[in-house]
Amino acid sequence: MYNRIEEILEGKIENCFYPFFWQHGETEAVLRKYMGKIQESGMKAICIEARPHPDFLGEKWWTDLDIILDEARKRDMKIWILDDSHFPTGYANGAIKEKYPEHRKWYLYMRRFDVAGPVKGARINISYLAGRPWDGVSKDINHVIGVYMAKRISDRNTGKEEIVVDTLADKTYALKDGIISIDIPEGAFCIFTVFYTRDGGEETTADYLNPLSAKATQVLIDTVYKPHYEKYKNDFGKTITGFFSDEPRFGNKKGFLAGIGQDMVLPWRLGLEKELPFELKFLPLLWVRGEGLEGEIRYQYMNLITRLYHENFTGVLAKWCHDRGICYLGHNIEDNGAHTRLGYGTGHYFRGQTEQDFSGIDVIGTQIVPGMPYHHDSFSTGGCDGEFYHFALAKLGSSAAHLDPVKNGRAMCEAFGAYGWNEGLKLMKWITDHLVVRGINYLVPHAFSPREFPDWDCPPHFYAQGHNPQFRYFNVYSNYANRLMNLFQSGVHRASAAVLYPAEQEWAGNYMPVEKPVRELLEHQIDCDIVSADYLFNAVIEGNMLKIHKEYFKTVIIPYGEAIPVNVIRKVTEYAKSGIRVIFLNDYPSRTLGGELSEEEWHILKQVCLAGAVNDLEVLCRDLAEIKLEAPFRELVYYHYDQGTQNWMFFNEHLSKTVDTIIEIPDAAYAYSYDAFSNTLYKLEKKEDGYRLKLAPYESCVWIFSEDPIAIADETVKPVCHGKPQQLTADWKVSFADSFSYPDFKETLPVREAVTVNTIDGYEDKCGTVSYETVLTFKEEQGEVFLDLGAVYEIAEVFVNNKSAGVKLCPPYIFDLTGLVEQGKHLLRVEVTNTLGTQIRDGLSQYLVIEPFGIEGPITLYT
Repeated sequence: MYNRIEEILEGKIENCFYPFFWQHGETEAVLRKYMGKIQESGMKAICIEARPHPDFLGEKWWTDLDIILDEARKRDMKIWILDDSHFPTGYANGAIKEKYPEHRKWYLYMRRFDVAGPVKGARINISYLAGRPWDGVSKDINHVIGVYMAKRISDRNTGKEEIVVDTLADKTYALKDGIISIDIPEGAFCIFTVFYTRDGGEETTADYLNPLSAKATQVLIDTVYKPHYEKYKNDFGKTITGFFSDEPRFGNKKGFLAGIGQDMVLPWRLGLEKELPFELKFLPLLWVRGEGLEGEIRYQYMNLITRLYHENFTGVLAKWCHDRGICYLGHNIEDNGAHTRLGYGTGHYFRGQTEQDFSGIDVIGTQIVPGMPYHHDSFSTGGCDGEFYHFALAKLGSSAAHLDPVKNGRAMCEAFGAYGWNEGLKLMKWITDHLVVRGINYLVPHAFSPREFPDWDCPPHFYAQGHNPQFRYFNVYSNYANRLMNLFQSGVHRASAAVLYPAEQEWAGNYMPVEKPVRELLEHQIDCDIVSADYLFNAVIEGNMLKIHKEYFKTVIIPYGEAIPVNVIRKVTEYAKSGIRVIFLNDYPSRTLGGELSEEEWHILKQVCLAGAVNDLEVLCRDLAEIKLEAPFRELVYYHYDQGTQNWMFFNEHLSKTVDTIIEIPDAAYAYSYDAFSNTLYKLEKKEDGYRLKLAPYESCVWIFSEDPIAIADETVKPVCHGKPQQLTADWKVSFADSFSYPDFKETLPVREAVTVNTIDGYEDKCGTVSYETVLTFKEEQGEVFLDLGAVYEIAEVFVNNKSAGVKLCPPYIFDLTGLVEQGKHLLRVEVTNTLGTQIRDGLSQYLVIEPFGIEGPITLYT
């Protein structure tokens, strides 16, 4: 049987990189040069972005695109096109504002008047609605949907300002010419005027299309998509393979904390009041509390508009692309839980991506920082919820790819942008491993910017007009990552736990974020997918397992929600009665949405479904663990993928501790260890109780199990650092070269030791490559020889007699010198290359520490 690994070993790998290539109207020479540099970096495609081109869709744009396409065809490179003049998608290059203002976003809003009675024949002037007195009479006075009145539960400051639902009444008849004429009974009452408006949303997307309207989305197609198709029709499905939407959103409020129930305008379209599944008198409960009924109303509203978003935006764009033989993809804003919310979000991660050919997420702005799975300061307003980013984000992307047949397992992440110049290949490799071991298998690196250096727009930039000293190593990183991502495509992910996506729980009341149970599972090496209720309804039971698309689950885990849809409750009860284990975390729900359970149904639910604390998940799901460790190690993450062979990736995410353990793992006739850096497959030896896994911080590996031998495998075991240790004490010649003078090391430093050079006067902010040279003398023939550089900052390449012994992007900085040294003298040179962060102190670079530059050691020889 011919396996994917054999193709990879033969160098037959598909490109998994689509880096952003930003356009500012550069010259032809610059565009052609950068296309060559992108290919040189090991990335064989681009995602072209205007950002912002001075003449998007004008003559200069088409001229530039002609040049880029010409280079792409010559180089056999593919192109995705970001589908607007700038992000977020939905501006339609200004067409909505300038030509089709009728397709701008509509919002729903409410003005509350607090009144006290009794007053007979009271009159209330609503002509200002939500405006301030100096704004004048509101133009939305003609957009009133209804007027409603209800009694307050309390005349005290309870912090809730709740209303008595039974008193909620429709008083729309009382409105005439901007005046409500009404009798107010005795007590404290609220009068609500609900209306639709163009005003009050996110300022930066005020002139954007309404994603709840297919006609509005058609403007984007007619303005951006069609002109590209008409001009480059013959390239569609060949060189041009997709359109990319970047961060489309509802945009009714700025920010990622726009959960339903806040004082904010809400997404709307004309006539939507006729589609609502509840009486219009309950509209005020979208903003105010009403004895718990608000959860039901908010759920019904969010359930409707998240489906309409898919039908009228994502679905429309996807169909247009599919009809022309190309892909549609992109990502929404998921930041800090925005994936279930309005504002920056689309209300529901999975529905926001339905019919996309790739699932999509992004990791930018120091959202994921090694060792920081907790809230921390960052570029993002309000900081980063590291727990969400470490444990939920990539899992959302990979789960959508696993469960949606349209995506066929393809999960994309836009990554690395806005981390600042301190980010180098060391951190990029860590983030890549973090993403791949959670199921991401395509990357959109952010970004190649051909603007004059330094470009302050969301660095780092990978070539940076030749200033980035690490650029010559980009193909080392890209080849590694491409091979790795190829190992986790066109197969099936294996995990036994399904965690219910709790969007509905959040809409309706108190809830548990999905990252809580996912973290507990991953830290105990129990893998999972996040499953939305939409997928749950289409599951089938096969062999006491729940099958969704190609995934099989033994257990369904439901994060706590005080209210959960009744159809979800009935479905999981049905599954539990069939033998699927169902676990409600913290407690069963106290109420249901969209209907009620009978007492008998509640009784059956609690008989067949378990309830347990998040902290008990490891015990409750211990039998789901595919691997067992000798000792607990929270930071060891794994990914099991069936690609004909059984591919297992392991990644040590700890920053200082080495994992060294025996793993009990399902066996096969043949076992191999794959090194994606050297593209070598080694024999994996089994110990008595399993296989030994030893990973230093930052280190990952892939084990491959097969029922048939793999012909290209190396029969030897992968060499590991061993032998007699000897600390290398020698006189060193230390010199320096920047990115333009390399490899001509003309600057010699006044030291004779291998030390970090940033401590030397004049070298505090140096950026480039420092060279350490010495002579090694061996009095006799050598067998295996290893060089351990200890701590290095950050890329190291070792040369013996001017022959490279390899490159290390990150720890462990151990080099196999076997075969390069023999009896006699040898010139040993270690080159260490840092990032531009020591030199460029821009605002974005403040969120990552500036590391030392050079070798900290200790340097050890093993012979």
